Amino acid sequence: MSEHRHDLHDCSSVIEQVYAFHDHELSAEEADEIREHLMACEPCLDRFQVEEAMRMLIRRCCREDLAPEGLRVRIQASFTEQVEVESD
Repeated sequence: MSEHRHDLHDCSSVIEQVYAFHDHELSAEEADEIREHLMACEPCLDRFQVEEAMRMLIRRCCREDLAPEGLRVRIQASFTEQVEVESD
C-alpha cells in the first residue's frame, strides 16, 4: 500500500479538475496543487495518465477531420454576434 494517503475528498477534487488542468485553465497555484497531488497519489496519477492518453488518441485520430463548412460559418457568425453585442 502507498505510504501517501489522501482522503476521498482530495482525490475527488483533483479528478474534477483534471480537464481544466489538461487545458491549462487553472491558475499557477491551482496547477501546482494538482501536480503535487498527482506526484503523491498513484490512483489519481493513473487516472490522469488515462485521460492524457485518451486525449492524445482523439487528437491523433481526428487530426485531419474538419468541421463542415456550414458549421464553421455558423460558429464564426456566432462569435461575431457576441463580440458586437458585448461592444455595444
